[in-house]
Amino acid sequence: MFELEQAIFDWRQQMLAAGIQSPVPLDELEIHLREEIERRIKAGEPEKEAFQIAVQEIGQTNILKTEFAKVGVTVYERLQRLGCALAGIPEYQLAMNMNAPNQNLEPRWATYLKNAAYVLPALFFWIGSVCLVVPKLKEICAQSGTRLPDSVLLALSISQVIKENFIFGSLAFLAVLVLLEWRSRRWPHYRRMVFGIAAYLLNLIAFVLMATMLVFAVVAAANSLHPK
Repeated sequence: MFELEQAIFDWRQQMLAAGIQSPVPLDELEIHLREEIERRIKAGEPEKEAFQIAVQEIGQTNILKTEFAKVGVTVYERLQRLGCALAGIPEYQLAMNMNAPNQNLEPRWATYLKNAAYVLPALFFWIGSVCLVVPKLKEICAQSGTRLPDSVLLALSISQVIKENFIFGSLAFLAVLVLLEWRSRRWPHYRRMVFGIAAYLLNLIAFVLMATMLVFAVVAAANSLHPK
């Protein structure tokens, strides 16, 4: 009995065996293949015939291999590899995720749960800093005559805006996630990488914020002890 998902998976394996190792263009090809199959099935063709004709229209393996070899590594792929490195995802693991059918990807609950565990400490530190530490630091700097740089003041202003619109921003973020999970076929392939990079950046920002507050607290304390 013909199984469409298995046939598509076998087609991808043939592409990989032929030397088409670039996961992003191969994922694009699969999207086009699935769209063509879906269009033909809706027109009344059996799944097997729809798959075979769609494969022929997409192109033969050796022709595609030649075209991919002309393109080489794109800037997008270089950025993607850099993002995976920041997120702590090995390149081979990314390729395996990109080339596997959706049922073999990491479950969405696992991705969200793990990254929530990574992000929550930084989030709690940021909330505590914005609500408790930053106002006190501004007061100490004002009393000691310590002037904060414009870049630091801008960052603090942005933090204040985020704090004031935190609930609305959280709801908008959740709405975007729901739409991606519901409507995007490619999102499951990129979910782990996106959240890995986001968790890395949030923790980096929290570290920079902590170091900045510590530095200016020391400077303000020194100015208070030795006023000019």
